[in-house]
Amino acid sequence: MQGRDLPFVSISSKDPVLESSRLLEHSFKVHGATQVVNLLSCEWFAGDDPARVKKGLLLVKSLSNACRARNVALLHVSDGSMFAGRRSGAYREKDAPDRKDDHALHVLHAESHVIKRTPGHIVLRSGPLIASQGDNLFTRVMRQLERGEVVECPDDKICPTPAVDLARVIVAIILQLACGAQPWGAYHYCSSDATSLYHFAEAVTALASQYGRIRRESVELRDVPGQEHNVILNCHRLLGAFGIKQRAWRAALPSVVAEYCR
Repeated sequence: MQGRDLPFVSISSKDPVLESSRLLEHSFKVHGATQVVNLLSCEWFAGDDPARVKKGLLLVKSLSNACRARNVALLHVSDGSMFAGRRSGAYREKDAPDRKDDHALHVLHAESHVIKRTPGHIVLRSGPLIASQGDNLFTRVMRQLERGEVVECPDDKICPTPAVDLARVIVAIILQLACGAQPWGAYHYCSSDATSLYHFAEAVTALASQYGRIRRESVELRDVPGQEHNVILNCHRLLGAFGIKQRAWRAALPSVVAEYCR
């Protein structure tokens, strides 16, 4: 966040300290940690490798135990994959999960470790992330466009969420926690403008073609029927507790495309 100088210590997903609650406790003590932000769940539960998922859940458990032992607040970044998207309105935090695939169950299992083991917790569920690096909605679309593939675009509604915007939300939360706020629980955040994958891919195409990475005339976007999978997150609780307003993904997309094309 611009204008903010927040000291932090970063721990890699491969750091063995994550595998031991005792080592984590020692690390928190040495660094004087008062808050921990877990951004690794997307990495741990990506794919369908049972060993990787099992290890990820054990790491979440270790992290939660260590935070409880040291009285450290834990902000666990999650996603909305537990919702099937078959309801007419936006999903609220109190709505029951209605999607039963393996990924959704793993995400919920990780959340349950945090909620049950760490009294001072924030579970932040986001919409599908977009960023210039890593495996996310934007890079998947861009790679298809660059390879000249037909991009099949279901008309289901999504709320692409820029990673930089999610970072803004996280910083705003930890600043308020540092001031003594204790609104523990689960919260939702996504961009303010719901769209379809077709319209998102159209916006990406228009911007990326300006950098010569793709040729608009060779792009083929195929609009296909959706599966009534309209996952939109209701963010009113976050606004009420922290005063954090949603932003539009279209405002951030030019910077994402520019960083990718550079």
